[in-house]
Amino acid sequence: MTNNTDIRGPWAEGGHKIAAMRQAREITQSELAEQAGLPSVGWIADVEAGRRPVPSVFYKALGQQLGLGASDFAALCLKHYDPKAFEALFGAEKPALKLAA
Repeated sequence: MTNNTDIRGPWAEGGHKIAAMRQAREITQSELAEQAGLPSVGWIADVEAGRRPVPSVFYKALGQQLGLGASDFAALCLKHYDPKAFEALFGAEKPALKLAA
């Protein structure tokens, strides 16, 4: 049987970063889905496996639960989901992410 996190989708790098941030905060996928008002645990599993990107409508809620502000979480997603757009906006330098209080 294949573990969902073993499947690499087109957004895998971003999904793995989100999974690492969630795990660092010691919350489960179920807790994150509930606290951030996400569609389902399966949805966040798909995001973490890189099978789907995070829609911008969830940037604020996910950022808050993962300890980032909405704009920093949006920059993180853009960096992994659309690197060319990220570079056009921010250049080769990545902006420092600020943890939310």
